[in-house]
Amino acid sequence: MSAKYFFGFILSFIVGIILEEVFGLGDSFAVLCVVVATVILLRQRVRSGVAYSLFVSLLLLGCALGVLRVDVSHMKQNTHVLDRAAGKTIQAKGIVVNEPDVRESYTNIVLEIQSVSQGQKQNVLEGMPRVLARVPTYPTFRYGDEVAVTGRVSVPKNFPSKDGQRSFDYRAYLAKDGISYEMHFPKIEVVGYDKGNIVLEKLFALKAVLMKNISRMIREPEAALGAGILLGAKESLGSDLLQKFRETGVAHIVVLSGYNIAVVAGVISRLVVFMPFAMRLIASGFGIVFFALMVGGGATVVRATVMALIVILARALGREGDALRVLVLAGGLMVFANPMILLHDVSFQLSFMATLAIVVFVPLIEKYFLWVSSRVLREIIITTIATQVFVFPLILYYMGSVSLIGFVANIFILPVVPIAMLAVALVIAFAWVPFVGSALALVASAVLAYMILAVEFFARVPFASLSGISFPLWMLMLVYSLLGYVVIKKISRVPAENKKSDYEF
Repeated sequence: MSAKYFFGFILSFIVGIILEEVFGLGDSFAVLCVVVATVILLRQRVRSGVAYSLFVSLLLLGCALGVLRVDVSHMKQNTHVLDRAAGKTIQAKGIVVNEPDVRESYTNIVLEIQSVSQGQKQNVLEGMPRVLARVPTYPTFRYGDEVAVTGRVSVPKNFPSKDGQRSFDYRAYLAKDGISYEMHFPKIEVVGYDKGNIVLEKLFALKAVLMKNISRMIREPEAALGAGILLGAKESLGSDLLQKFRETGVAHIVVLSGYNIAVVAGVISRLVVFMPFAMRLIASGFGIVFFALMVGGGATVVRATVMALIVILARALGREGDALRVLVLAGGLMVFANPMILLHDVSFQLSFMATLAIVVFVPLIEKYFLWVSSRVLREIIITTIATQVFVFPLILYYMGSVSLIGFVANIFILPVVPIAMLAVALVIAFAWVPFVGSALALVASAVLAYMILAVEFFARVPFASLSGISFPLWMLMLVYSLLGYVVIKKISRVPAENKKSDYEF
């Protein structure tokens, strides 16, 4: 497919989703777009204008698809099922359908409510709405537990603007994951086990064993950091230390991110290097999917996994050069699967912009850093600058704050992330071996301690971060328009033979 048609269709699909989310134009607008597109094609009789008419029709059809996809997504949400019970105390039975999110003083679990009791009568719910329940840290819950819960159910409330941060549409943020209600510290007890997907249950059980090995061999807070960067564990580092990670611009390493997935992908590809090419691709794909499922399959992990799988497919087809198409296709597929992430998932927006920076901006600026002799250091510097430039406007818009020390902090911390991941993995693998496991644990603890000390040091730098910054929507759009103009202008000057990307899985 021509690049013009490919990018035009996906962009018009995105525009359709935005129009429907913001203005609620409805199915009638989508039908109108389809009718107009059909009329344009049927009435076109000038041969020289066929290509132009086809392009316009494709844009209209893409927009219609976006509108219809949002409407279908909203139809699947069962937000009405418990509306009558909102603000009241209910007795219900449900299943834990996500991995519990363990915090310092509480745990968040997502329940899929199957039935609600009223007196002696039990009503089975067809829609099975999802409820975000905040419960004490102990007793612990697992994915697949069947629970009986008694408590007050409520509709989530949005957060107003505060301390320079924008108001947060918390209700839409939860709705993107199918969550329509909340319960705060209800009475809850486990009445059954193993009610979830058996594959996920086994993978989460394996993850729990690995987590125990980390906690047993490595002291805190290094253990929490190690579990976060390797397994995507949600255990907290503590509010103070976590805030320092944010202030220094390296919070993305605290939990599993696309960078960590890239490291895992690289390791897997090297472990199966002895296999034939086709088998390497298949083994790498299955390995990445297995790892993504084991660490919980969160939004960030899914994004990175989809990207890796699409790049693997591109390599198999011999088209690994078009990294931008890979990125746009991955983003389009994820938005099609869940349209609400486009406007209501900040993590998706930041991840996409960071990847876009690596694909289109890194090749444009790398020639200015050839004076850096170390290839590894040069790649870290270029990648950090590119991603910071592209995500900086979004951070200002949503958070009203920015880290001024993040660039330097990333240079000192990112190079040791692969070493830390490898060290923690070796600790897990050899925890049962006397002396060897302890020796590896000392190495892993030292690397993780260095990362924490570096964060604490940079957080003490005066004016490490600024907050309370006003950055309106029109300014966000202006900045990204200018960035787009600069990138397109620069790319158009690059000879065609130099446009092939070195992007690889």
